Amino acid sequence: MKKILFILISIILFIPSVYANKINKIDMDIYINKDGSAQITEVWDVYGTDGTEWYKAINDLTTNELINFKVSMDGKPLKLKEWNVDESLTEKKGYYGINTTSKGIELCFGKYDLRKNHKFTLEYTIIPFVYNVDDTQIVYWNLIDELTNVDFKNFYIKISSYYSFPDDLDVWGFGHKGFAYVKDGIIELSNIEEKTMKDQYVVVLIKFPAPTFTSTNTTNRFSTFNDVYNAAYEGTFEYDYSQKTNAFSELISKIFPVLMFVFVIVIVLINKSSSGYGYKNNKKINKKEVMPFREIPCDKNIFYADTLIKLNKFDYKQTNILGAIILKWIKLDKITIKTETKGIFNKETSVLDLTKSPTFDNKLESKLFSIMFKASKDGFLEPKELERYCKNNYSSFFDIFDKHIEEQISELTFKGLIRKRIDKTECRQKNVMEDKLYYDSINLYGLKKFLVEFASMNEKTAIEVKLWDEYLMFAYLFGIADKVASQLKKLYPEVFEQVNYDYNTVVFLNHISRSSYSAASAARSAAENYSSGGGGFSIGGGGGGSFGGGGGGSR
Repeated sequence: MKKILFILISIILFIPSVYANKINKIDMDIYINKDGSAQITEVWDVYGTDGTEWYKAINDLTTNELINFKVSMDGKPLKLKEWNVDESLTEKKGYYGINTTSKGIELCFGKYDLRKNHKFTLEYTIIPFVYNVDDTQIVYWNLIDELTNVDFKNFYIKISSYYSFPDDLDVWGFGHKGFAYVKDGIIELSNIEEKTMKDQYVVVLIKFPAPTFTSTNTTNRFSTFNDVYNAAYEGTFEYDYSQKTNAFSELISKIFPVLMFVFVIVIVLINKSSSGYGYKNNKKINKKEVMPFREIPCDKNIFYADTLIKLNKFDYKQTNILGAIILKWIKLDKITIKTETKGIFNKETSVLDLTKSPTFDNKLESKLFSIMFKASKDGFLEPKELERYCKNNYSSFFDIFDKHIEEQISELTFKGLIRKRIDKTECRQKNVMEDKLYYDSINLYGLKKFLVEFASMNEKTAIEVKLWDEYLMFAYLFGIADKVASQLKKLYPEVFEQVNYDYNTVVFLNHISRSSYSAASAARSAAENYSSGGGGFSIGGGGGGSFGGGGGGSR
């Protein structure tokens, strides 16, 4: 009995995969042209063990046209021929073609040899790819259908266009366990990497405001977007994304919960140490003992100061520097504030005049100006225009401030002011900040103390009037510019007579800074908690009535 049991177990353990042919991954790059057509590139990473060809079926092309189809293998072009699915491996080797069926077409390419990995690249154009319904424009395609006679593992799809997609663009993924989201102006779809994509497929639905594309193509399948949406969601189900896909991890988490908890804590502490910043000889800044400082620290460099606020955790906020930068531009006459009369009630509104075509040496300033000008469309920026841009492009907006910090840290590292520690006795954190940063940080926090005290003063005191330009810039970094400016207007109104802006300018810039940050933050939070509108998990099933599809695989 034991021998029989041993033989049965051995057979089960060593039984080969039902589908010996493998598609390790399919990468798709889709570019949507302004006319609504799409140029598509697919890369199939394959391993064949039998059969003569790989193929991709695209059904129901009665209202579409597929052109410019070509295939290469491992970077070398294959030859086009009239396709016969019944030909041998030798006859198909090095060739590709199109097989017409009663349902549509099949994009076919011959297996070059067996039991070797190859990468086949398919290129083609579909006209149209975008359709119009009564109230919007849509992309609704089955990009990868269920494949047969293969073990299909993973996919990644990138969709881009002539413009950068806003972060809150409505995107849905159907038919697979994975993701569909907008990031940095492109749409990305992928599966959660598991052992197989068996019984799964990839349908994407994108809702564009009309007229994003010049395409006038319509479809008799749907009249409104609501029709499309209902068809897509019919037969759907939610995947449990909290489930562990790794059986070993599940076992460990069930049997050794305490051990896993301790392990996580240790990893967190190690990561914190390896990524943290500390001072030489483990010096600390005692905020209570720091004295108010009336001079301008950090060589009057707001970018360096902003980085120290971040590294020292002095109540850092990503976009506080925005107001400081704009005030700097006004001071240097790179931009101006103008008053415009708008609306039926002739209401006066302030706008930023960006039409002087200024140049900048700092990358953050250049990127920020570019964003602001793009948001304005005509070079005259209203707060609501920047709000709208930040709402629709929150990731690129926040990204410029994150990269600014990274670039400043890289510069400090290059100058030898930040370095890797020698050992823990020198610094508990892995990154050591030299004494210059320590003393500059003390003075920086001292300036904050002075400005906070100034904002609550009831009586005049001796101040350096000539420093108030810089004081206000640094007050923006600390997030207290409105309070400082209000006190300045109250006690020292003559200060605003000596500069090329007034109290209302400071209030206006503070409004722009905070409203743009709030709009971007709200949009980011909404996208993180919503399964569409810029990103989320894909949905199981559904996708009915989509264009394309039809299967494929190996035969």
